[in-house]
Amino acid sequence: MRDLLGGAERQRLSLAEYDADFYATVESTDGPILKTERIQTFREPGSPSWEAYADGRWEDALRIAAEPNPELVAFFKHLDQLGSGLRRLRIVELPLTPYLTWELHFLRYRAQAGEQIRVLDARSVSDWEAAAGTVPELMVVGRRAVYEVLYDSSGTPTGAEKSVEPMVVQACRTEVLGLLEKAEPFESFFVREVDGTRPAGPQL
Repeated sequence: MRDLLGGAERQRLSLAEYDADFYATVESTDGPILKTERIQTFREPGSPSWEAYADGRWEDALRIAAEPNPELVAFFKHLDQLGSGLRRLRIVELPLTPYLTWELHFLRYRAQAGEQIRVLDARSVSDWEAAAGTVPELMVVGRRAVYEVLYDSSGTPTGAEKSVEPMVVQACRTEVLGLLEKAEPFESFFVREVDGTRPAGPQL
């Protein structure tokens, strides 16, 4: 996918511009929204659950994550009404990083709210990545646009680069759907690898 993106005409967006542009594009989407996550440690300032986790307050992080989120449920219902939905591919390396231990607990509540999530062991893409480069952090919005989400060295989001070239969007869409087919349903992975665990080592 990186070779496709590297040769495409792309628009650079700040974090605020990306947020606004993405939600505007969602309203006219013509298919599922596909999200890839490959980085093993992110920073998520502004997320109360993440901030509790980062402070070492694990029980608080879980309690906050479990709080009802009517806005999130409404968002997923809205996506269903648009005929899209959000399908997340989470690529994981084992053993899990402390961040991933938190994130997978957090994602369980998003799955319960309506997000469609599948998990793929990074070993399953080792040959693919050796040939094509590391799987990028993408949001593919139907056939309308593909965003490569950008992060600094600490894993903090800084913005995105957007392409609307039909061949690029479709090629990325096909690649992500192929990886999703290989991935495991979230709940079975969570029960086997995550349930009952706590972050090992420092949180940040």
